Amino acid sequence: MTSDAPRARRRERRSDNPRTHRVNLAYNDAELAIILTAAALAGLKPAAYAARAALAVARDEVSPAPVDEKERLRMLADARVAVNRIGTNLNQIAHVLNSDGVETPERLSAVLERVEKTVRTLDEATIAVMEGRA
Repeated sequence: MTSDAPRARRRERRSDNPRTHRVNLAYNDAELAIILTAAALAGLKPAAYAARAALAVARDEVSPAPVDEKERLRMLADARVAVNRIGTNLNQIAHVLNSDGVETPERLSAVLERVEKTVRTLDEATIAVMEGRA
C-alpha cells in the first residue's frame, strides 16, 4: 500500500552533538490534530515540528502571540501604514505648494513633524504590545 502524502524530512544525525535529552509532551485529541496537521504542512514528524517550534520561541527567533494580540498588532500595523501614507501625501502636497509658493515651509514642516511623532508613537505602542507591556 502506497501513500500519496509526502514523506516527512529527517534531520541529519550529527555525531558531534547528539540529542540525548527527551521531553515528554502530552496533547488532547484536538491539540494533537493541530500538531499533526502543522507538522505535515512543514514536512516534519510531529516531534521534530514541536522541537523546532519550541526552540524557535526559546531563542526569540519568533514571538508567539495570542490571537487577540495578533489582531491588536494588525490594527496597529494598519494604523501605522495609514499614517505613513498620510505623510507621503503631505510630502507631495508640500512639493506642489512649495513650487507655487502658496504655503509656508514652516506650516508644512509642523504638519510633517506631527505625522512623524504619530508614527513613532504607533511604533512604540506596537513594540509594547509585542513585548507584553500593553
